[in-house]
Amino acid sequence: MQTLWQDLRQGARVLVKNPGFTMIAVLTLALGIGANTAIFTVINAALLRELPVKDPQRLVFLSNPNRRGINSEETGDRRLFAYHEFEWLRDHNPVFSGVFAAHSELSLLPVRVEGAAQSGESERASVSLVSGAYFSVLGVNAVLGRTFATEADKLSDADPVAVISYGYWKNRFALNPAVVGRELRINQTTFDIIGVAPPEFSGETVGRSPDMWVPLTMRTVELYAGKGALAPPRDVKNKFMSLQVMARLRDGVTPEQAQAAINVTLRQLLQSEAGRLAADERPGYLNQRIALVSGRRGASTLRTRFGEPLLILMGLVGLVLLIACANVANLLLARAATRGPEMAVRVALGAGRGRLMRQLLTESALMALLGGAFGILLAQWADALLLRLVSAGAAPIPLDLHLDTHALGFTLGVSMFTGILFGLAPAFLATRVDVHAALKGGARGAAGGGTNRRRTAAGKILVVGQVSLSLVSLIVAGLFTRSFQKLTRIELGYDGAQLLQFNISPNPAAANLLHKELLDRLRAIPGVRGASLSLSGIFNGVSLDADISVEGQSGAPGQRMSAICNYVGPGYFSTVGIPILAGREIGPQDEGDAPLAGVINRTMAGAYFGGTNPIGRRIRASAAYGTLDFVVVGVVADSKRDDLREAAESCFYVPYFHTARHPNFAWAVNEARIAGNAAAVATAIRAAIKEAAPSMDMPEIRFVNDLVGQSITTERVIAQLSGFFGLLALLLACVGLYGVVSYNVASRTNEIGVRLALGASPRDIFKLIAGHGMTLVLIGLVVGLSAAFALTRLIAGLLYGLSAIDPATFVVIPLLLMGVALVACYIPARRATKVDPLVALKDE
Repeated sequence: MQTLWQDLRQGARVLVKNPGFTMIAVLTLALGIGANTAIFTVINAALLRELPVKDPQRLVFLSNPNRRGINSEETGDRRLFAYHEFEWLRDHNPVFSGVFAAHSELSLLPVRVEGAAQSGESERASVSLVSGAYFSVLGVNAVLGRTFATEADKLSDADPVAVISYGYWKNRFALNPAVVGRELRINQTTFDIIGVAPPEFSGETVGRSPDMWVPLTMRTVELYAGKGALAPPRDVKNKFMSLQVMARLRDGVTPEQAQAAINVTLRQLLQSEAGRLAADERPGYLNQRIALVSGRRGASTLRTRFGEPLLILMGLVGLVLLIACANVANLLLARAATRGPEMAVRVALGAGRGRLMRQLLTESALMALLGGAFGILLAQWADALLLRLVSAGAAPIPLDLHLDTHALGFTLGVSMFTGILFGLAPAFLATRVDVHAALKGGARGAAGGGTNRRRTAAGKILVVGQVSLSLVSLIVAGLFTRSFQKLTRIELGYDGAQLLQFNISPNPAAANLLHKELLDRLRAIPGVRGASLSLSGIFNGVSLDADISVEGQSGAPGQRMSAICNYVGPGYFSTVGIPILAGREIGPQDEGDAPLAGVINRTMAGAYFGGTNPIGRRIRASAAYGTLDFVVVGVVADSKRDDLREAAESCFYVPYFHTARHPNFAWAVNEARIAGNAAAVATAIRAAIKEAAPSMDMPEIRFVNDLVGQSITTERVIAQLSGFFGLLALLLACVGLYGVVSYNVASRTNEIGVRLALGASPRDIFKLIAGHGMTLVLIGLVVGLSAAFALTRLIAGLLYGLSAIDPATFVVIPLLLMGVALVACYIPARRATKVDPLVALKDE
């Protein structure tokens, strides 16, 4: 320890005596370490961090933690559960100490604080529906008041209660301790606030943060799917399955034992229900099982969306760190030439080579730790910027990016690793000194010709590595950028630039009257060229699937005939701008009890009618929401619904204002084609909504193009960040190349003087020096291209519209790198041509 303390003090003195060198090295390392820390912090928050609950390693999911939405039928591993299924598993399991259910989706609902000064106005808040055992199974206690417990599942007629989040308590109630007992009005139901969740707890799902939790059974089903959502289904093949189910293992029970036991329980339920099915339907229905998944990290809305891209970005910033290490190693190699006499004197005084290497590695470690400290500051800034990038728009992503022990440990580990990585080779070469030559000839003798050659060779190898790594980074960035550009150029099938959209959810009993009145008001607004509505909307996340049969034909054996259904208002296609290819669109004559008319898209016409005319043909569509028997009256062009990447699917459209629409489908997405001042039109639309429904919560009005842009947030973030890290890698590589060529000029000054004295022209000297640098670049390009050909195949699944070995990218990027490298070589090569032979030869 005494020797280590001496090394630390000596290393600190050396760094302080060379402030310029220290600053450049530390800043270079800070860029590499900071980038790695920033991306790791996001990965840790989104993918790795355990839930802040009691013993998270004992938690398991019975459902698929990455699934969201509503299913009506399942086979194989269960993704979601119906409420009666959750009750059966909760009440008949022998392996869990507790089981709870949570609705798989959060909803932004109108919430009003009763008794507040602004009680006449509602604000939107995110509400999570959970079963009574939610907090007890997770082991989460309230910081104020209490949480609800299992009795909430049995008190459907009791006064509803709510637990609010710490963030909602802080933002809405300013941490007022008198919040317990206050009332919240959510839609038409009043809830008593009984407690506040702890500040570190934001629910069981990473990537979303509820403002409040309310029990599933306490008169809240009206908020989601009608009063029958919790009741056992009449048709067991059309269940309302929307629940994530989570449990805590009993002490001594392994996940394998629990999975075997809970599947026996599930099979008992399925067998009791299978008797209501036809004999040929039972085997498929009984082919359902539970695959337990660890719940220690919770569910996530981000793993599928951001998991692979974040790992790719981690690889890119790893390349940046390697390039930064190579830069610092080159700086240390250059400085080693001036420390030859110092090393020789130390050896003469009895220091062994191992002792010298330890001293030099201590200096490197100190530089790396300083780089890590500054890197943490850069990482905090970068994480704030990254969170703004991924949270742009109406759906921000709540991620806690604080530096916990995992992130700090990662930064410390990376810092120590880089200190050894960039310090080992320079330390090895710097300690190879000829003591006798050093005492006779100073620095030059200390270094020795062989050591200089090894040092120069090591520098060249590092530059080749930098160039190859930066080429790989730039090619990956180029592929992501071109992929994103192709996504932004996809034809939507309509013009979303002047198309506004907003959602409203009136009372089902008066829904049709309100929707029609609002459409009339919208069409009367100056600047509105057309208005209509639909059930699913555009890039709204709603999709209704149905099995279909076409009159007069049958599908191939084993082939499922299906299509996506949407209910639309009169004039929908002309309002949105979807071209009508044949027949007509849905109009006012198709409302009420009129014969059900339908419009199909081009893909559906080709899939089920081939080259024949579908107009007048009859189609039967069957789904959990009912049976639709309609006649085709028109064919429209394909259009993008929710995903720019998705291939065109078979779709059909039926009238919204028809009696065949399911009574639970009371909401609608209004579309308005506008011209002129968008802000003025939006203000007029809000006024129209207020006049038509004074008590309705005001919806958010957005351009469809903005929704489309939000759908490719992941691709945009990948393109931007990979581009930034690629350019950072290019900058560091060019700085390293500049340093090596400059050092080459300095070490060959006498040689250059001799060449000039013997008649060499400045042009010859320029070609000599620049050619040396560009030779290293060309070698690095060959190595980098070979690596890129192999590695880019790993990102093929994230690209759209181009291959992983896109010719344009693999040609343009190397040319760009060569151009920038030529600039880096030009400056020292130009300086070499200015050498005065008399001054250069004076030292010989």
